[in-house]
Amino acid sequence: MPNPLVSLAATAAGIGAGVFGKKLIESGWGAVFGEDAPTNQVTKSSAKDTKARRKQAKKDGLSKEEIAEIRDPQEDLPVWKVMLWTTLSGAVLQGLRLAARRAAAQGTERLTQRRPRPNRG
Repeated sequence: MPNPLVSLAATAAGIGAGVFGKKLIESGWGAVFGEDAPTNQVTKSSAKDTKARRKQAKKDGLSKEEIAEIRDPQEDLPVWKVMLWTTLSGAVLQGLRLAARRAAAQGTERLTQRRPRPNRG
């Protein structure tokens, strides 16, 4: 039966690494590309804003063609950027979490392990 402290420390380290890694990747994306990372939250808010703009255009009396020209900027995102984000947010974050869990488990195991009696010949 594994030590509960080791399990707790590994879980906490994995969660912490995931949060830290996600923030790091998002800020790196903004620094490199100068735009928001295509996360689920950004995609949903962009769709919501586009829907609101279309609704306002309809209220303003614009034609159907003009309303159809209002597009979601997330739909125009190149495929390679989507693939890059998928790779970064999936594989890289999972690797980071796994490394943090293993390191925390090893460190906690060493700290909580009982020492053998000293050999006093």
